[in-house]
Amino acid sequence: MKKNPKILFSIIILFLTLSHECVFAQFDSNSKIGKIFSEFENGIRTGAIKEFSNNLISETYISLENGESSYYSSNQSFYILKDFFQNYIPISFKIIKTSINEEKPFAIGKLVYSKNGIRGESQVFIALKLENENWKISQIIIN
Repeated sequence: MKKNPKILFSIIILFLTLSHECVFAQFDSNSKIGKIFSEFENGIRTGAIKEFSNNLISETYISLENGESSYYSSNQSFYILKDFFQNYIPISFKIIKTSINEEKPFAIGKLVYSKNGIRGESQVFIALKLENENWKISQIIIN
């Protein structure tokens, strides 16, 4: 059976277009959800919690690699995360998967860090929730 190169080319173009739109939607800065994920990614990558701390919900669930796990106010969350990243110094962080649906948006990323000169890796999960009609970070899990 002979394959038609025009059909094959059209399928490839369609696939690339659709996959490009899905990736682009992840960090659409016009999207409130995409903006929060982008600010979170930049903040974790640099260890600058203040880049996304204004996006923390009033009671954020945090579970960290060091065993810290509880619900914290947004102010407490800032200091818990700041202390964590002073010991687990980020080398790189990249969000690798997002779900930007209107019900339960979340993102999963890969963190590479240095702790006491030893390199390690963790998976990072964040979930968003509506608070006063604004999307806020409701969960941060790093393990």
